[in-house]
Amino acid sequence: MPQATWDDLAAGRGCAFDLPRADATAQWDLVGRLTASSWYLPVNQMYRGHGILVFDPRHATRLDELSTAEWHAYAADLHRVVTAIVEVCKPDHMNVESLGNVMPHLHWHVVPRYKRDGRWGQPIWAPDDKAQPERKLAEDDRARLLTGLRAALLARPFPEACAAPMS
Repeated sequence: MPQATWDDLAAGRGCAFDLPRADATAQWDLVGRLTASSWYLPVNQMYRGHGILVFDPRHATRLDELSTAEWHAYAADLHRVVTAIVEVCKPDHMNVESLGNVMPHLHWHVVPRYKRDGRWGQPIWAPDDKAQPERKLAEDDRARLLTGLRAALLARPFPEACAAPMS
């Protein structure tokens, strides 16, 4: 089957981020489901704790497509993820990016940055995809990281205004 074009993906045709979505794939593992999104830990952990927070209620490509209620719920989810990553990974700084240039489904890259990460003082993305650094964690290390992130997420209850997941 031919690969979907960006226009197809933006229209929600063949979008890997649309529901239903597998909890674990060759690219990611589910950390947790939140109010308006799901949090995944990518296999590439060049930046230890890098997470992807995917908007769940429907296919959307940009923040301006969200209702005020969806934006508030998604922003609250983002805050929970950032604080959980900071608690577990103790980064020197945090990057939060929503791009959509490759996968046009609304998602945040939540990236802890470390002074020793090899790209400190630069964007996390290499100018060429083929030059993008990769780092896979040992299986036991990845399992410990997932356990820690899940525990940190559970320790942060949903804000009262967002107590029930959006349908």
